Order: sequence, then C-alpha cells, then structure tokens
Amino acid sequence: MCGIAGLLHLDGRPVDPDMLERMTEALHHRGPDDHGYFFDRNIGLGFRRLSIIDLGGGHQPMANEDGTVQIVFNGEIYNFRELRERLKRSGHVFRTASDTEVIVHGYEEWGTEVVHHLNGMFAFAIWDCVRQRLFLARDRLGVKPLVYHHCGTTLAFASEIKSLLLVAGCDTTISDRGVFDYFSYLYIPGPATIYRDIRKLQPGEMCIVENGVLQTSVYWRPSAGPYVNRRIEDWCEELRERLLGAVRLQLEADVPLGVFLSGGIDSSAVTAAMAHAGAEEIRSFTCGFDVRAYDETAYAEQVSRHVGTTHHAFKIDGASTDLLPRLLWYLDEPMADATIIPTYLLSEQTRRYVKVALSGEGGDELFAGYTHYQGMALNRHLNSLPRRIRQGLVSGTRQLPHFGSPRLGYLLHRLERVMGSSLAPPFEDYMNKVAIFSPEQKCQLFSADFQQRISAFPHLEALRAVARDNSAIDPIAQASLADLSVYLPGDMLTKVDRMSMACSLEVRVPLLDHTLVAFAQSIPVDLKIKNMHTKYVLRKALAPWLPPDILRRSKRGFNPPLEYWLQKNLMEYAQEYQMTQTLAESGYFNLSFVRELTDAHIRGRRNYSRQIWALLVFAVWWRTIRGRARTKP
Repeated sequence: MCGIAGLLHLDGRPVDPDMLERMTEALHHRGPDDHGYFFDRNIGLGFRRLSIIDLGGGHQPMANEDGTVQIVFNGEIYNFRELRERLKRSGHVFRTASDTEVIVHGYEEWGTEVVHHLNGMFAFAIWDCVRQRLFLARDRLGVKPLVYHHCGTTLAFASEIKSLLLVAGCDTTISDRGVFDYFSYLYIPGPATIYRDIRKLQPGEMCIVENGVLQTSVYWRPSAGPYVNRRIEDWCEELRERLLGAVRLQLEADVPLGVFLSGGIDSSAVTAAMAHAGAEEIRSFTCGFDVRAYDETAYAEQVSRHVGTTHHAFKIDGASTDLLPRLLWYLDEPMADATIIPTYLLSEQTRRYVKVALSGEGGDELFAGYTHYQGMALNRHLNSLPRRIRQGLVSGTRQLPHFGSPRLGYLLHRLERVMGSSLAPPFEDYMNKVAIFSPEQKCQLFSADFQQRISAFPHLEALRAVARDNSAIDPIAQASLADLSVYLPGDMLTKVDRMSMACSLEVRVPLLDHTLVAFAQSIPVDLKIKNMHTKYVLRKALAPWLPPDILRRSKRGFNPPLEYWLQKNLMEYAQEYQMTQTLAESGYFNLSFVRELTDAHIRGRRNYSRQIWALLVFAVWWRTIRGRARTKP
C-alpha cells in the first residue's frame, strides 16, 4: 500500500525534481517505509512505500529487464503468484517476489489489457519508454484512488489531491458543480472533484497519454444479472465458497494482519471466513460510542468469542470532533460522512498492532443491506394507501416536535423520510431517501447568485444515470447498483482509504473481489430482501458460521451519535470554526435559511443534524484546507 505521484510535460520540458519530490513527500503518510523516483527527460515518477509483500525487494519505481517499462503502483494484486508462474512460462524473468513486478511483465505480455488479468485493488502509472506512452489505471471497484490535473502542456497525477496542489500552475478554482453535488450527496462523485480542473480517474477506467493526446476509457463496470433460478441452498453454498476464496486470497502478506469487527453481518462474515480459511491468530478491532444506543461493542465481542479472535475494543466521545480539520486535510475535499471520525480512530488503534486489516465494505451494496432498500420494499405496500392519507402522514410528522430528544428527533426524521418517499415513483423514492438536501431545500439554501450558476445542474445525476442505463431491472436492484457504482467509491471507499492511510494502515476489502461481486450481482433481488428482511441470502449462508442472534440483528451501521453531539455542542463548534462567517464569505449560501435550520435544531423542533454537519464540514474545509498546498496536516 503506497502513494504515487507523477509529472509529464507534453512539450518535452524536463521535470523539476524538487517539485516531484514535494508532491511525493505530501504522501508520506501513505508510505513511510521507503521512497523512490524515476526521471527520463519529460517524465517523472514518485513513490512512497508501505511495505507489505517482499519487504526487501519491492522498491519502486520498478522496471522490466531492460528498463524500458517503469511503474509506480499503489495497492495489492492478490493473484500475483498465479500470474507470476504464467508469465514465467512465457519467458519473463523475475528479479523480485513482489506483486508489483507481475504488472510490469503483464504489460509487456498483454499491453493495456493487463488490467483484465489483475485481481486486486490498484492504482498505477506505467511509463513505456519505447512508445513514449503513459498508462494510468484504477481497479474495478475504486478501492484505490487516482486523481489528475491536465492543464496546457502538463499532466500531473497522484494518489491524493494535495500532491497536485503543489504543482506550479495548478488551477485551484472551486467547482460550482462540486459544491452543488456535495450538498446533494455529502460527498462529490467522480470524475469531478471540488476543484474545477482536477479530475478523478473513475473505478474500472484507464487513461492513456500518447502523442500529446489524453484518452480515458472504461474497461469494467458492475452490472446486475443475468439472474439464474436456483435453490436457496445452492446460492448459500456457493456464496460461502466464494467468500472463503476471496478472504483466503487476501490473507497474503509478509506482515501481521487483523480485521475490523463491528459486530455487524459484513465484518462478522469476513472474520468468520478468516478463521475458516485457516488464518492463525486473528486480531480483531472495534470501537464504540459514549451513547449506549449507538454502541455495538458487545456484539463485536460476542462474534470474537464465537470465532476465537484476540479482540481489542475502545470507546470514543463527542470530543473526537476536534479532529475534523486534520481529517479533512487527509480527505482533500469536504465529506460530511461523520464516520470518518471513528474510522480514523479505529485505524489509529489498529495500526499499533498490525499493518494490514480486512474490512467488510461492500456487503450492504451487494446484498441489499441499507435501510433505504427496506423503505423501497415498504413503499410497495404503502402505495396501496390513498395518496391523500400518505400526504397527511408526511405533514403530520413534520409538525411533531422532538422536545430536545436527539433520539426521538432521529426517529421522527426517519418516519418523515419513509412516508415522504412513498409519494415518489419507484427509484425516485430511493433518490428522496439518500439526498441530504432536497431540490426544494437547495433553492432555499443557496444564494440567488449561486442558484443562477447551478440552475442547469440536475439533482443526483450520477445515481440517475445508473438507473437510466439499467432501466430493465427491478428498482431495488437499480438502487443497489447505483450505490455500488457511485456511493461506494465516492464515499465509503474514499473514507476508508484516506482514514486508514492517514495511519499508514492497509485495509483490504474481500467482499469486493470482482469475481465475488459478479456472483452477488447475479443473485435475484427477492433473495436479498425478503419479507422486509435485508441481506436474506447472506444471513442464511452464514448460518453455519455465526451465532443466530448476530444473524437476526437489524442494521445499525458505524454511525456516531451525531445528533447527540451536535445538540450538545453545536454552538461551540459553530463559534470555534466561525461557521456563519465562513459560509457568508464563500458567497454560496442564504444565511437566513442556515440560521433557520440551526435554530430549529437547537430548539428541538426538527432534527437537522446531517444538514448542519454538512454545513459545518464545508465551513471548516473552506477556512482551513481549501486550495492550500501543505505537505502536513
């Protein structure tokens, strides 16, 4: 697991070594163990290494036998042993035992088609000295990041945006679309970023720069189906086998491994699979919260006892929100997913014991685990009620106060969203559930000037595009595919990558083995959500491995008690981070509406914790992170 950076001058100018070294040094947290550089006329490649496989021989940049192919690579190739033997039979000579070298020789053997042979998480850059070609690629699901800035005659790329901000001439103009999307999703879906001229290479994409021309293309996209009619027992048996195979592949390392264990279905599945795959001493890690209703440590401990792990647990409280400016530096962009805080602290604690941890990301998207899928299934029943009754219920829930009780406010907010979404057509109900601010609210939130600039931007277009491209499948399957294609890489995987790498910890996600993903996408929707139960087929498949009460648990998630923390400390946060003043300076907002939200939340009339957190995060990012080319937080 590493950090990569590079510069290519299309006009033939030599690369400034000092600039590339500064770009690479900004990624020190991603790879504190080693560094390296390659320069050849107008190209420069930089690398920071976190040593996981072939500790002594995996130095990068790495080359082929005659030095005509150079690579910097971030990630892990899990099938590298199989590929190594295959390439050796074709005459390739290996000098190391690292997984990096199979990409180098794979490129020699298959060219850019090498991406189809790789099972892993990866972002890499290959410089082909003979063709004078730069080849960039990102893994299928977007586990590892890669961003680039193409301005005039210079292309700069890196694992994180902060490296690009150090490049002379990098335009740091804020993207109107990025701001608009952030207040729709809580994050900014690719290929856009918060900066107008910096782009994300998308999951399953590659980019070739040759003869002065930059071209991106898609080599893989997740899809749903084709569905097969099989007995539930057969689905379960194959699911266990595939999960076991993916976990066994990802146990490969020359350093100690652990697992994030929350006590939920997904992390418990990965932990149990590690034991069944023959992993020796398994260290499991979890964190809980100071509000009992949100604390899951007891469930994690139960799974740990059942599987037989050496377990580590700790608690966090509202004071941890003081980490926000530092965490936003690692993220580069505003992201209002409050779980960045526990994810960072969990990674920090885990890194004290191990260098690699497995995690359960992807299970909710693959097996319909989110509550909004339940809501979509519920809407099919609610639609039998006359529309006027549903409208009355929505209006009624909006009028109910929560009397200063964060928990009651959360439940009323959920009820309002469920009833409100029942008024929308299929798939649109999903869109209503996941939006942080509705189109109507954004009209109130933004200033008149900014509204004019964004008037042509469609609401939640990235999600809607997935539905359009898959119009023939069930709306719940559309929503699941949209989450897999947009939310997972844009939020979940970004959060896990940045927060774990901030602690120099590698996190692997075996549920996102692309062959397991393809299998899961072939399972019919009615086996994933059945009689309002989410992850039905996954729960049945795990019955031989996990305790029944763990399998019966409803989804809780890794969410901190944000409404409690904000209810208690909102004014302190707002004053400390100069929220109102900063929002006013940005010019994007209608401050009277912001004050209305804040006042209603403080007085207990409505629960606006998510919206206020989004505004607070944006204000902190704007004041402390925006456009600043710093190499350390």
